[in-house]
Amino acid sequence: MDGLFVKSLLLIVVLGGTVVAEDSSKPPIRPMWECGTPRAGVRGAGFPVLEGAEHYQLYRATRETGGYSHHSRLFRHGDRFYAMWSNHRYGEDGPGQRVLWSSSKDGIAWEDWAELFPSAMPMRPSDEPGLVLTAGGWKVVGERLFALASATCVTGFENSDRTSFRERPDREHRFRRRERRGRFAREVGPDGSLGAIFCVNQAPPELDELAFQAATKDDPEYADLAKAIVRQFPRRKLPEGVDTNRLCEPTFYRAKDGRHVVLLRDDCYSHRMYVSVSEDGVTWPTAFPTDIPDSPSLTTSVVLDDGTVLLIGNQMALEFDNPGKPDHYGRDPLMVSVSADGYVFTRAYALRCGQQKWRVPRSEVRGRGGGGQYPSALVRDGYLYVLYSMGKEDVWISRVLLAEIGCGE
Repeated sequence: MDGLFVKSLLLIVVLGGTVVAEDSSKPPIRPMWECGTPRAGVRGAGFPVLEGAEHYQLYRATRETGGYSHHSRLFRHGDRFYAMWSNHRYGEDGPGQRVLWSSSKDGIAWEDWAELFPSAMPMRPSDEPGLVLTAGGWKVVGERLFALASATCVTGFENSDRTSFRERPDREHRFRRRERRGRFAREVGPDGSLGAIFCVNQAPPELDELAFQAATKDDPEYADLAKAIVRQFPRRKLPEGVDTNRLCEPTFYRAKDGRHVVLLRDDCYSHRMYVSVSEDGVTWPTAFPTDIPDSPSLTTSVVLDDGTVLLIGNQMALEFDNPGKPDHYGRDPLMVSVSADGYVFTRAYALRCGQQKWRVPRSEVRGRGGGGQYPSALVRDGYLYVLYSMGKEDVWISRVLLAEIGCGE
């Protein structure tokens, strides 16, 4: 086991430098958080609010354009910023979910949003099975920019330990059972033009079942591009957790000492992040729970030139390990936490506070809630830029000077 982890069979909690042994039936906790406990009912959850941060809207939801937007992906290529996100009329990961996009010269003023990948099938309520497209990020081949969309087929809903399955979700069966159908790609020109859609690897069983045209990965015009894109995806398997909690939505980074770190959330509302540390970034030892609070929600990371790690997410949880409270704690605020070495986070700030006021009634859109969440981030010219969905309805970007969080580029 990695030497950074506590090797005792007891649960170890570090409180003000004092080691306290607790329930030996539970796995040890990896201490990584020295930023304090979030506070309920206080702006910024009691953390310093980045008052100098600027906030700009990319997408404003309507019934017609879709009341659900999520899975933001931010990128910089050439002299422009690029953003994409998943979008659906009726709710999260529903059949027919599509991908929208926009671009900007300065990260402040954004072009009108447009459709990047159309629906693979007619949109239907998100508690039904069917093909789903999810914003898959950006890749560069030579000097050419390509947008990606991940394709999955939701076949039904299962319980936490995957032992029971239903065609429709209920309180126990809330996890989607998915079949991976590969990725689609298309070129995005510097003038905003869009190339033809093509498959990057495996594709849905029958391309003629799609609501749009797509070339296969073996098409001579796209075969080399598909291979070049596939080679850019790391071949790594997520670590197994020390307990039975389902782990997902990892963020990978290099710590200051060169080792590879992955932080993950669980789907069982422990409200902790899990961590594994690898020497090579390919083989990952068992992931252990940490004391980093988590709403739970997706968290991302950025490593600065001096090795400082910025963790961006909803580090908002009032208590840990309480299965009687399966709640997301509002996903408010969206936070930036700072670690000098990648192993211990010592400062945390509230980047965006508040929750979404619905314009599309919540009863019409399944799976929305909370404030700024599911971030994607990059650093440019002394600023941290963070793209995110606001309550899974609108899409915003915030930027803040690195100096305001005590960092330099």
